[in-house]
Amino acid sequence: MLFNTFLENHSELKLIHDTSIREVILEHQTLSRMGRLSTKALLSLTDAALAAGLSPVLQWDILCTENNFKRCIKLLDDLPLAKYNAIRVQDIGAAEWVRHEHPDLPIQLIAETGNHNLTGLKRWCNYFGKQLQRLVLSNELPKSTLKKYCESLTAPCEILAAGRILLFYTPRKLLNINALSTDSSETRENVLVPSDQPQRRFPTIQNQHGTFMYHHKDLFLLDYIPELKNANLSVLRLDFRHIDMQADTIKKIDMLLEAFEKQTVKSLKSKWPSKITRGFFRANRTDLAIERIKNPHRKDHGETLVGCVVESVKEEHLILLSRKSFRCGKQLLGITPEGRECLILTESINTTDGQPVNEIVSGNLYKVPHVKYVTAETLVYSRAE
Repeated sequence: MLFNTFLENHSELKLIHDTSIREVILEHQTLSRMGRLSTKALLSLTDAALAAGLSPVLQWDILCTENNFKRCIKLLDDLPLAKYNAIRVQDIGAAEWVRHEHPDLPIQLIAETGNHNLTGLKRWCNYFGKQLQRLVLSNELPKSTLKKYCESLTAPCEILAAGRILLFYTPRKLLNINALSTDSSETRENVLVPSDQPQRRFPTIQNQHGTFMYHHKDLFLLDYIPELKNANLSVLRLDFRHIDMQADTIKKIDMLLEAFEKQTVKSLKSKWPSKITRGFFRANRTDLAIERIKNPHRKDHGETLVGCVVESVKEEHLILLSRKSFRCGKQLLGITPEGRECLILTESINTTDGQPVNEIVSGNLYKVPHVKYVTAETLVYSRAE
């Protein structure tokens, strides 16, 4: 297992020089969401990283429109891509361009904000083949799922182990648009505080690529390194871009790979400059909330369900989509989305073009007389004789 991290200046290079971090991620301001490096600074850091025995990786993680894609291609054509150990891409169009134009350049595919299912990830492995050097997985996957994915995928996997959690992104600029200068590369940072939860302060950044809102707590999984190793993860990413890391802190983090000690983790936690969370690593139970918010009156209550109302025109008709065959004249019970019970009579049923019928066939649409309070989405059940 390895650590990698972002490299923004030569001072940071000195901090990690004597650690086991062997891979550094470089971000150009045109190619990367959070990139601040000019072309000159990028090339200087690339050469310095190579001279220090590190593997530089170029990050191209913006979501590309046609216009900025052309700007990116023009820039990439001028960069010495052979100097980079790999290129990290998030936009599939960008990955496809690399596959066609630079088949010898390894790809690290960022699948953090999508492709959470194993079937989709396997397809990317098959599609990019040997050129796919690594998959960057979502921090929303619990450890049991991570272990399953790492054992099933042919490409090595990486996750964020310490750093900010991105909650929301839009290409629109939402922070005081009129206050921005004409410099398109300017970065603004603010803290958004929900009125109903003043204790939560969400760091929000706006730059030339849009607006990014982060969780008020940093993700911190360094106390689970033994479990991460057991899950067969290949790389843990450390994101220090928002904090001022000291040499002794980085060395303590580095020591955890060699000899995991709870005291070291405790010391790191106590000195971490913001509140921390383990996120979904232990378990992701967000799906449980779905059941709680489902309308109980929209649940199928069993064998007596014969259809549902798909249209209700006041004082004219109801359109019923049948799910079970039955004969006309049967009394039906409609349960509206609000839970109101209504009697629906079927002595007069027509097809949607007005033809009378004697028997309802499953899967067809029928007109019945309008019933007060019955709305679309009302479930219809047969009543006991």
